Amino acid sequence: MALGCVALSPARAANASPGETWKGLVDALFPHQTLTEDGTIIKLGTPLSAEDAALVPVTLHMNYTDPDLPLSDPHRVKKVTLVIDENPSPVAAVFELGPKSDVTKIETRVRVNQNTKIHAVAETVDGKLYVSESFVAAAGGCSAPSGGMDTAGGPPLGTIRLRGIKPEYVNADARRKEAVVMIKHPNNTGMQMNAATHLYVPARYIEALRVSQGNDLIFAVTGGISISEDPNFRFDYLSNGSAEMKITAADTKGTKFAKDGAVGPAM
Repeated sequence: MALGCVALSPARAANASPGETWKGLVDALFPHQTLTEDGTIIKLGTPLSAEDAALVPVTLHMNYTDPDLPLSDPHRVKKVTLVIDENPSPVAAVFELGPKSDVTKIETRVRVNQNTKIHAVAETVDGKLYVSESFVAAAGGCSAPSGGMDTAGGPPLGTIRLRGIKPEYVNADARRKEAVVMIKHPNNTGMQMNAATHLYVPARYIEALRVSQGNDLIFAVTGGISISEDPNFRFDYLSNGSAEMKITAADTKGTKFAKDGAVGPAM
């Protein structure tokens, strides 16, 4: 299900303090559950101040202090919810990690609408929740105009590119790989105005993405309006020996995109 464009809690009123905002979101998103602050399970990386509020880099580190946990360990992260507290639609994305993929890092770019705390909530195999918090100073990211559907001479809407990262930048373990998935898409928020018509551009964004090696899931994303234009995900994973990756995506207009094949040239 797509992540909607409405506020999730009445606590997100204009005069709510940052603490009240987060409490309201916790009550709405994780009712009757305990969230533990623990940088060993999940660690969120963001800049303190954004150069571009529409392209704010975010890094999720899973099992941060012990990335070599056995795949069967109950403390291993299986899902991460990324929340941008003060955005119009706070849930930026929900990441599901494949049980055999051993993903320990995902980097992406988000829109930030105003100064805000950002939270990453990790759910482990045993059902416990852990949270990491950061703060970003930025403004106007959700209403910033996009580059348009198709840049002249550029790739068409929905073009998916897959690139590997050079092994020397990854890990001494030859089985551990790193790659980037890039999708050509405006990811319109519904808050951007057409400069010619002065009408708001309807929301249209990637709501589902799935990346697999062979038949094994690496990760899947349920996305919202806070993921930046031309969604970009850099991730690590444990290779299962398959030479082929499968990527499928769908946007809120019902358009589906796909790419099968080997990882492209290393970056």
